[in-house]
Amino acid sequence: MNRARLLRADALKRSWRLLLAIVLAGLGEGFGHAAEQRWEPLFNGRDFDGFAFHLGKEGADNKGTFSIRDGVMICSGTPSGYLYTRKSYRRYVLEYEWAFKRPGGLKADKDFRSNSGCLIHIGATNALGVWPRSIEVQGAHHQAGLILKIPRNLRCQVTDDKEARTRALKPVGVWQTTTIDVDGPAMTVSLNGIVVSTVRDCELTEGPIGFQSEGREIHFRTIRIRGK
Repeated sequence: MNRARLLRADALKRSWRLLLAIVLAGLGEGFGHAAEQRWEPLFNGRDFDGFAFHLGKEGADNKGTFSIRDGVMICSGTPSGYLYTRKSYRRYVLEYEWAFKRPGGLKADKDFRSNSGCLIHIGATNALGVWPRSIEVQGAHHQAGLILKIPRNLRCQVTDDKEARTRALKPVGVWQTTTIDVDGPAMTVSLNGIVVSTVRDCELTEGPIGFQSEGREIHFRTIRIRGK
């Protein structure tokens, strides 16, 4: 083999080695990214490990308002208050399933009255009645995913899509899925896979996550979170 052919063969080997190194680096980055994005249970389905309670304006502990049955968190709705994570979060995707107990005599969903919600970036207590300074993702059946500022003069920009909510909402008593994509001062809320509201430029950027007890029995399950 002459010198020119040897040089070409050597160059080809170096090219293949470089290509292999790039591919392996990309795979490693992909695996690392996938691990970083792995879903983790926020609620383990067995107990309230990692959570605390604020029930009533005095912030009483849980005495049956929140209970667990067959891996499902059941909130009786009384008294008003909330369960919240002991840990604070800033950039994440939260997803959970929820359903109200359908009254036996309910004939039309439009007549159903309900309330609950998910609290994001929880801060100071009793900012609006029993509710803490936070962003509420409304859980009332007909307004699911609507953004409410607590207190109302909280600085942030919000959008709401009523038509999308109408398309997304399932009947009362059927499991629904809410997904909340949080990036500090920004948030996108989806109901059953359809975007229904957004938050931008909020003065709140980090805090615990909570679920409300607000006058009607509601069930939660498959509450999970992943970092970004």
